[in-house]
Order: sequence, then C-alpha cells, then structure tokens
Amino acid sequence: MKSRVLSPCRDIDYYEAHEQDIRLEDITSDDINAEILRMLRYDDWNDLVNLINLSRERTNAGDSSRFAIRENDDCGWLGYFIGKSQKLEMMFFDYFLGRERIDALMVGLCCNQSIQRIQVDRDIGEVGFRGLGNFLGNNQSVKHMNFYSFDIGSECAQNIASMFGQCQYTSLKHIEICENNLHDEEFAQIAAALAVQPQIEELVLCDNIIGRLGCIALGSTLKSWRAPSLKKLYISIRDIDDECIQVMAAGMINCSSLSELNLSGRYLTGEVGLRSFADVFQSESCCMEKLCLSEMSIGFDGASALAAGFSRCSSLKSLNLSHNILGDAGLDAIVAGLANSSNLEELLLSSNGIFSSTGLGSLATLFRTAENLKELSLANNGINDEGLQALSAGMRNRCNVSKLNLSNNAITDVGLQALVSGLINNSKLDNLQLSGHRSITAAGLRSLSAFFQSESCALKTIWIVDMSIGDDGASALADALVGNKSLKELRLSCNTSGITALGWSAFSKLLCDTSSINNTYLSNHTLELIGRWHNGDTPPDIARYLEIKRRFVTQVAMVKVITSHPHLKMEPFFPWRLKFLPLVVACFDKVKFIFGLSETGQDLSIVYQFVRGMPLFVVRSYAGENAHRKRKRDEREA
Repeated sequence: MKSRVLSPCRDIDYYEAHEQDIRLEDITSDDINAEILRMLRYDDWNDLVNLINLSRERTNAGDSSRFAIRENDDCGWLGYFIGKSQKLEMMFFDYFLGRERIDALMVGLCCNQSIQRIQVDRDIGEVGFRGLGNFLGNNQSVKHMNFYSFDIGSECAQNIASMFGQCQYTSLKHIEICENNLHDEEFAQIAAALAVQPQIEELVLCDNIIGRLGCIALGSTLKSWRAPSLKKLYISIRDIDDECIQVMAAGMINCSSLSELNLSGRYLTGEVGLRSFADVFQSESCCMEKLCLSEMSIGFDGASALAAGFSRCSSLKSLNLSHNILGDAGLDAIVAGLANSSNLEELLLSSNGIFSSTGLGSLATLFRTAENLKELSLANNGINDEGLQALSAGMRNRCNVSKLNLSNNAITDVGLQALVSGLINNSKLDNLQLSGHRSITAAGLRSLSAFFQSESCALKTIWIVDMSIGDDGASALADALVGNKSLKELRLSCNTSGITALGWSAFSKLLCDTSSINNTYLSNHTLELIGRWHNGDTPPDIARYLEIKRRFVTQVAMVKVITSHPHLKMEPFFPWRLKFLPLVVACFDKVKFIFGLSETGQDLSIVYQFVRGMPLFVVRSYAGENAHRKRKRDEREA
C-alpha cells in the first residue's frame, strides 16, 4: 500500500528540477489519475478529451477525464502539469481540496495559459476562490466561468464576490450562475463586485431567487461600467417592483452593445417600470435584437408601455412575451408597436389568456409589414375557429412564416380547413404544430390534403400529439400524403392516438404498397418518422420502412422493391445489359447486412436471369476481360 502523499507548497523551480525523475505511479492513487498526469505531462490529449474534472470519486469507473483526488494524490504535481499544458481547455472543480492542497495546486495552475473555461460545481471555500482569483489574474485565455447546480450560501457568495472584486480579469467574457439556490442578499454582493468587470459580454443568472436587492445592485453595476461590453443578459427574477426595473433600465441604457435581454419572473407591479424599458429601446444607441419578457404578468397597460419603445427599435429580430396576460387589447398594442419592425423574425406569444378574432385580425396585419417573420407561436391562447379564420385571412397573400405553433387551443375541423386555405400558397412553412386538439376529426385532417398536394408545400414536420385521431384520421392522413415529397416527420402519440391495426395498415400501404412493383416504387419514400420520438413506439413493420429511409438515402425505392417482392422479373432491365447487375447485387448485400437477413437466393436468381437471357453477351464479356488481362500480362513480361 502506498503511503500518504502530502502536497507541500513548493515553487516551480522544485518541480522543474525533479520532473525527469518523478514516477507518476508514486504521486497518484490509481491508474486513471496516473494516465491523466501523463496526458498533461506530454500534452497527449485526444480530440474528445481536453478537460479535467477534479472530484472526490468517479461516478463512472471509466471516466478518463475525472481526476479523483484521494490521500495518495499529490496536488502540487497535478497543478504543475496543468500549468505546463498547452492543450487543456476546460477545468471543473467538484471537490473541496482544503487549504494545503489548494495552495499546492495553484502554484502550478497559475502558470497555465490554455484553459478557456472554468466550471465550479461546489463550494471550494475561501482559499479555493482566492486561488481561482489569482489564476484568473495570471491567465489570459479564460473566457467562460460557470457556477452550476450547487447551493451558494452567504459565506460562499462572499468568497465569490471577493474573487470577482480582486481585479479586472480582461479575458473573462462569460459568467453563468445557474441553479444555485442563490438568494437576493447573496447575489447583491456578487453583483456589486462585478463593477470591476466591465469587459463581461454575457451574464446568465437563471433559476435562482434573485429579487429587488439583487436587481438594484446589478442595475447600479451596469450603470457604473465605463465602456461596457455586455451583449447578453439572462436573469430570472422574483418579487421585483417598478423602482427595481427603473434602476436596471438605466444600467441597460449605459450598455450600448446589449443585443439580447431575457428577463423572466412571476411578479411585476405595473407599467411604470416597463415604461422605463421603452426608454431603453428608444435610446439612439439601442441595438436590441432579442428580447424575452416572459411570466411577468404583462397586460394591456404594460404592453402599451412596451409598444412605445418597439416603435423606435428597428433592430428587433426576436420578441418573446409568452406566459403573460396580454389578451386582445394587449395583442393589439404590441402589433401597433411592431408596425415598423421589418427585421422581426420570431414572435412568441403563447399562454396569454384568450385571443379572439379581434386580436388575431390585428395580428394578421403584421404579415404585410414583417416580411421576415419566420416563427410565430400562439399556443395555449384559447383560439377558436373564428379566430383562426381571421388569422388565416391575413396569411393568404403575404406570409413567410416557416414555423407556426397553434397547439392546445380550441380549434375544430372548421378552423383547420380555414388554416389550410391560408397556407395553400405558403412555400416557406416547414414546421406546423397542431397538438392537443381533440376536436379535430378525420374530416379536418382530410382537408390537409390540399396543402400536402400543392406544389408550394415545403412542410417537413407536423405535430398532432395528444390527439385521438383514430383509424379514420390515420387513413385520412395516409391518403393526404400520397405523392407528397416534403414531409419527413409526422409526430403523434402512437399509444393514445386511438389508431388500431386497421389505421396502421393505411400508413404501411402509404410507405410501401406491395400490390405491385410499380406501386411499391411509387410509394412514399420521404417520411422518416411516424410517432413522437425516434419511432420507438411505432409498430415494427412501419418502423422497418422508416428505417430503410434513414439507412438508404438515395436507394429507398429499390430497397423496398427488393425486400417486398421475392421473385423479381429482370427482363425490363436487359436493355441496360450488365451495367445494372452489379448495382442490384451490391444493394442485396447491403440490405442483408443491415437488416440481418438470411440468404434468400434472390441475388443468385437475378444473376441467373441475366445469364440465361443474354448468354452470348455474358460469354463475350468474360472472354474479352480475360483477353485484356492476358495482353497486359504479355506486355509486362516483354
């Protein structure tokens, strides 16, 4: 048994003097740790492993990137080899080392110039964070620092704040603090310390408990920055008020490079704070492209306040106002504010109460001005047939939407028929979500045929999950998709769709009509998925046809013919002579290999038919090839 290896704090000169003599097995506790040191020592990292994770133990015994620190591991040598590496890119801290070991580790670690990302997965203590601060001060490569999924209490927050407050770390561009149960007062300390880090470009603060104090501290920090570089800010908030929003807005105005803002939370008192956001969008330096204000109880007053700012923000490309309380009045205000947003590409308005024909009629006018709009989400808004008719009317002449989400509304067959009339000329739509509409029957699904059969149809995915379409619905869809060349994914809930063997037989015939070779060849060879995920709940025969599409991209029809018709007639291919024969035989071999088929004699039968039908041609080809080989041999011998 190895004796315990201590980790005294030696200087770099010591390690350089003894490097050639040290045996890695003597300073590590197992073979994997020794191998990690070897890779660090010689920078022998493969393309898949360029990170090291310091932890207590390995959850997976074969994890070759996890250095499990035990009593027999010398952290001084570990730090030295990390410091020497020029290829190591990521380092994870998942273990509290203690003062002696962290000090020994940092001596060498502070020499490293290759690490680009640091992730802290647990509280590493005052000594650990101070050591990381020294490392960040010396390293000019670290761009990302993440704190992920561990509780940041009061003492830990103070240590993190002290680390960020030591000095400016000019290379550090991205900070993420996510799922840390970080409370308001603790975050306020960290936010204040970030005042010396104006070079930060992305700040992500999700799934914590950040409220009024933290937001005010962050807003003050943003406002204090000189020449700030912030481009993206993501923050989850709770219990904020108008004053808090006003302070944050003032800080955002100072960040003239801010292009993405995601501010989501469950509470907001009124429109006064949102009016201050309008000032952000109206500032001359505003370059906002992506804005998310979800779960903030935004109604008509708040929407009106925001709309005033949108009217001056021509750079906006994505707007997410999902999970608010807009209603028709709020929707009308938002549409009015976006009238000049010609660059808008994404509009997400799911879960906003009830949108009637009045609000949706207003929204339909947006298709005339927002010509670049590619994604529209209106899920869970109580939209009925009348409302969908109003929306579809605006989609008929000018609509370039490629992704449309109408899931979980109140649409019936009548509404679906109206939707088809609006989409019939749309050549851009490739993703349509209609899930959750149990009132849609086979009659409504049958109306999709006009869209699927239109020359302009480019739809690749349709979602009808959580809909009991039954056998009649399955037959209607199968009939509608005959001849369609665009749809690849038909996503439905196989187990709750109400489809029996009768309905699945319609899909089977769609994919491979075995009534004749010609009908098999003319079957649908475009579909790749029928079900919810990866064909896992799809009946085996259907899954097999879909697997052929996945495995044989350009030979789908031929493979279906071969696997479905055991006695092929080769006479129609005789005009191609022997050019066709190798292709067919090779295809047989591939089919048997992939699907594990036993020898059926089909390939031998084909060869026999060719030889019997063209004996003289086969003999001449064989004789000619032999003569050619003999001539080449004679030339070499001469």
